[in-house]
Amino acid sequence: MLLQASVQELREQRLPRENSLLVIAMRHYPRGVKKEWSDEFRNILAPAKDLLSDFKELEKSSGHQAAFHLCKYEERFFLTPIALFLLKKYSDESKKKDVYLICQCQPGQYCHREILLLIAKNKYGAPIGPIHNSYPTFEKRLWLENCHGDRR
Repeated sequence: MLLQASVQELREQRLPRENSLLVIAMRHYPRGVKKEWSDEFRNILAPAKDLLSDFKELEKSSGHQAAFHLCKYEERFFLTPIALFLLKKYSDESKKKDVYLICQCQPGQYCHREILLLIAKNKYGAPIGPIHNSYPTFEKRLWLENCHGDRR
């Protein structure tokens, strides 16, 4: 199954290591995380630098959840072809073992991890864990891409 987890859960070593793949999907490697605690670091699965910067700036004044909407995260989050290739790989692996996508965001917060799970389920048929938030703008994009192809 394709699942999401936080860096805090990784630091506290609460994620199972047996029959799991732990993938840090962040722009920057998280402080205080030993390399042996995870299997891969893939910043290509993180938001673009400008999106992350805008989000972080708005988060300071508006809080995490509001910043997600204010920076139009759902409209601006895209994956490169290489990132989609990796997500397909993880989707395929998730049919045999648990693959955790890890980010700084806490469970229950809006996060690109959940968008990655939605992409994996929609494009590659990956079994996914719970999604805590709704992403109607992004899901509409996925639907349109399925109907008309990716028009970026």
